[in-house]
Amino acid sequence: MRKMLINCAVVGMTITSLLAPSTAAMAEPTKKDVLVSSRALNFINPKPSGTVTAAIVFDPADAASKADADALAGIIGSSLKAGKVTLSAKLVEVGNIGDIAGSAIAFIAEGTGAHHAAIAAAAANSGVLTASMDLDCVRSGNCALGVSTVPKVEIFVNKGAAGAVGVDFLPAFLMMVKEV
Repeated sequence: MRKMLINCAVVGMTITSLLAPSTAAMAEPTKKDVLVSSRALNFINPKPSGTVTAAIVFDPADAASKADADALAGIIGSSLKAGKVTLSAKLVEVGNIGDIAGSAIAFIAEGTGAHHAAIAAAAANSGVLTASMDLDCVRSGNCALGVSTVPKVEIFVNKGAAGAVGVDFLPAFLMMVKEV
């Protein structure tokens, strides 16, 4: 009887996990996500210092993208200390992607997949490090830095994308990350 109950529970959990929407796509960014991404700025040459702009690129036509951008902006606010830099948030609509110029980092909100190539091109033209919690952006070579903090902290670097924006990560940092 006990074995049958355990088997039923396993089958039930399996069915539930298959029917439930993916939490990775729905997860809101956390302060930990932002801090881990931002601290990467302390491992590039030359290192920025003081207060720097963190552009948050989003698609205003996509409700999930806007919500993700608002969550990121809420975390950063006008002043978030991350190592030796202090971030100041700046929302940038994908239609105005050139406005990332002058930023130290550009967080790419979810729901911008159709615009990743244009975002990457603008980042390359402006020398802006791109970061996303959407690891597909990193794998595709459109984002230089990807962060996942659940269930454990993992940092992903696309060296091609980093090189395209002129970012050179210190060897000590590259030893701690996964290259894609």
